Amino acid sequence: MKVPSWLGVIRQTAFVVDDIEREANHWVKFNGIGPWFLYNVDIADTTYRGETVRMKARMGLAQSGTQQIELIEPSSEPSIYTEFLDSNRRGIHHVCYWAEIAAAREHFQSLGCEQAQYGTTRNGNEFLYMTGTENIPFIEIVDPNQSMATFFDHVATSAHNWDGSDPVRLL
Repeated sequence: MKVPSWLGVIRQTAFVVDDIEREANHWVKFNGIGPWFLYNVDIADTTYRGETVRMKARMGLAQSGTQQIELIEPSSEPSIYTEFLDSNRRGIHHVCYWAEIAAAREHFQSLGCEQAQYGTTRNGNEFLYMTGTENIPFIEIVDPNQSMATFFDHVATSAHNWDGSDPVRLL
């Protein structure tokens, strides 16, 4: 099946991990990818599998060429991240597209995918996770506003100009 042109390209590949700092340093050492920008996320109201929950995690972003890499270390609150770890899974958790949320939800539902988690960041960015496949469990859709696009551009520019110093940066 051809991907609709409005969906664009996969912008990010994400991994759920037990220890984000260890994994970020691993990516630096073995893949030469950095710098990593680590930060905390705390979103009071997200919908996870139909229930309203608080989503808390440590996240990290880096860039490799045109591909953004995300690491996620979840807290213990129920989420698609803890669901993944609790099922003894490791590796790729999701891929991410930038698209309009309602259209993407409808598209993926037409393929048999189900909504797994939905929310809005404190900066007003909507995000949606749809169920995926065995090898890529979730598909994330983000409808980025200017602040998110600016931050992602900063991550990409930092990687392009990176001299190897300060490989893991806490925000």
